[in-house]
Amino acid sequence: MSILSSTQFTDSDARADLADRIHVSVTAPSDTVALCAVAGEVDVCTADILRGALLGAVDSGVPIVVVDLSRVLFFGVAGLHVLVQACALLGEAGRTLRLVTGPRCVDRVLEVAGVGSGFERVPDLAAAVLT
Repeated sequence: MSILSSTQFTDSDARADLADRIHVSVTAPSDTVALCAVAGEVDVCTADILRGALLGAVDSGVPIVVVDLSRVLFFGVAGLHVLVQACALLGEAGRTLRLVTGPRCVDRVLEVAGVGSGFERVPDLAAAVLT
């Protein structure tokens, strides 16, 4: 497994606060899958961190991009916008975005927004990385 990127900011007090709230890493568990693992809080302040990492995974060109949200503690509408953007970009190229959900905060936002069925959701990481 290779590490494509890991995003945490600690160069100022404000960025250090964000780094305490979210951690996003992008790895390549295979030649066909990029895995974007997210832990912590995804809100209006941290969504750009997720966006940068996820767009890096999208730019990798692999056919499947997996977003593991199983360790997310809070998931707001700003995070949903990031997922919708990535899904659209991948869909235009005939590629797939898969979500590993689980926390109620993630599933609830997808349900309330009415987009839950628009994403390929899988129950766990093992199922997500199968091609």
